[in-house]
Amino acid sequence: MADDKPDVARLVDEAAKAIGLPIAPEYRANVILNYDRSLMIARPLLEVELDDELTPGPVFRP
Repeated sequence: MADDKPDVARLVDEAAKAIGLPIAPEYRANVILNYDRSLMIARPLLEVELDDELTPGPVFRP
C-alpha cells in the first residue's frame, strides 16, 4: 500500500456521486472525517501480505 495519503474529500465526493447519494453541505466535513478515520483503522489490515494459496476456514456452526 502506498504511503501517500489519498484525497479523502475527493473519494467521498466521487463515491457519493457514483451511488447517487446526496451529502448535505453541513454534513460533508464530518463524512470526510469519518471516512478518513475508517481508512486509518483499516490500514494495518490492508498492509498484511496474504499468501495466494490460503484457503478459507470452515464455517462455524455452534
